[in-house]
Amino acid sequence: MVETVTKRDGRKVSFDKEKIKQAVLSAFIEAEGEITSYARDKAAEIARYVESLSDEQLAEMEQRLAYKEEMMNVQAPKVLQKTLNG
Repeated sequence: MVETVTKRDGRKVSFDKEKIKQAVLSAFIEAEGEITSYARDKAAEIARYVESLSDEQLAEMEQRLAYKEEMMNVQAPKVLQKTLNG
């Protein structure tokens, strides 16, 4: 079970399931424009799943997400450049 998380700046803080729920709900608002009962159910489900991970599993997930984010930051300008010059 996750007890701590590592922030992007390297700080370790206590895991807070409510922050996961709020992040998921924010994504639903961004995508759907509102919070539905489905969104609430999914946010709770995702938060429970993340909470159930071991510290090692969470660290691995964080690394994969950081890599994907880095690749998006590298690839997005290339795609934009290609589209504009296309």
